[in-house]
Amino acid sequence: SDALIRLFVNLVDNAIKYTRSGTITIAATRPVDHQIVVTISDTGMGIAAEHLPHIFDRFYRIDVARSTEGMGLGLAIALEAACAHGGDITVNSELGRGTTFTVQLATT
Repeated sequence: SDALIRLFVNLVDNAIKYTRSGTITIAATRPVDHQIVVTISDTGMGIAAEHLPHIFDRFYRIDVARSTEGMGLGLAIALEAACAHGGDITVNSELGRGTTFTVQLATT
């Protein structure tokens, strides 16, 4: 669906924006029946721990210096799309070392 396309485009776009040099990795697995797990990892600037609980909130932006684009809606829209398809998004990040978003989706 279009919502899933937006979800993945947003996550990949963020990985590109916040990884000036380094690696971006996308992987998909099917760990159990009726589920697919997609990870998008980068070796970019990372996200400080205090911001992680808020990054999926509408209009939340870490700071203006990180990006001159966007309104702080992309991750909220991505999470809504995942939930609408029986899934979820989780994030692991370390400032200065990179970020991994894990998207879990039901396939039924």
